[in-house]
Amino acid sequence: MKKYLFPGLMALLVMALAACGSSTTDSNETDDDVLTIYTTVFPLKSFAEQIGGGSVSVETIYPNGADIHTYEPTQKDMLEYAEGDLFIYTADDLDPVSQKIRGAVEDHTVFFPAADGIPEEAFEHDHEHEEAEEGHEDEHDHESEEGHEDHGHENGTDPHIWLDPNLSIEMASAIKDQLVEMDPDNASDYTENFEALEQELTDIDAELASITEAPLRDTVYISHESIGYLADRYHFEQVGISGLNNQEPSQQELTQIIEDIEAKEIPYILYEQNITSKITDTIREETDTEPLEFHNLSVLNDEDDQEATYQSIMQDNIEVLDRVLNE
Repeated sequence: MKKYLFPGLMALLVMALAACGSSTTDSNETDDDVLTIYTTVFPLKSFAEQIGGGSVSVETIYPNGADIHTYEPTQKDMLEYAEGDLFIYTADDLDPVSQKIRGAVEDHTVFFPAADGIPEEAFEHDHEHEEAEEGHEDEHDHESEEGHEDHGHENGTDPHIWLDPNLSIEMASAIKDQLVEMDPDNASDYTENFEALEQELTDIDAELASITEAPLRDTVYISHESIGYLADRYHFEQVGISGLNNQEPSQQELTQIIEDIEAKEIPYILYEQNITSKITDTIREETDTEPLEFHNLSVLNDEDDQEATYQSIMQDNIEVLDRVLNE
């Protein structure tokens, strides 16, 4: 949504909310025992559903298959978010769309940044083309010095923090605390559900640590730079064909990637469920690599099991990474 639409949108929201204020109140009274929650990325929806159980109704703002880097909510969407009890997102500088939504409807719902308590150094990792960064080191060093707070992911900060199960545990814990604060009557249920989720995320961390302990190869090629947090946590190298916001590689970078894949005899290249890349297709054809799907979990696709959880999708990802690193 363009910035110049927001004054009009704000006026529309004010009028619409005023007009339907009484009916909204009636609806909330009818569903008083259920918290209506909207989230940005799918993992936040999955965590809120699992922790909240029958006491919450959770929807993600993203349609199936959406690209979170370019998605823009409609005015109708904004009105729906305004009627919710809670809006969960990662953090202001990781989730720019949430700032647009908050600017329009924050007087009508609670906005909660689940990653706000995570130390900023956790967001700092090298997400440049690992094999083609010569000549760009000065630029990258300058970006790193700017720090986590100085720029959102549109300028370089990787938003895909949920792929690290340890950071996901921290976000899930924060969501649990927020639900307890808003609905203390169900605090014991929220705590019990969180503890079960925490154990499963801990098990995922252990599995990832196991398959990356002594890999046969240490580089993963993927359609865009989404697995930097995994690479940092489990000590392998990510090479994203496109940048964080799908910026295409230069001809020099493209040539270097192809040469490196051939020199290292890399057998696989990863595609993501919501990212299309003709450049990745070209590299795959040139190098005769086998495509495998890695699910970045930002959104579901129509082909995904709509009852999937963060854990079920990550289990599939573990199998894929194990194959890429160890076969």
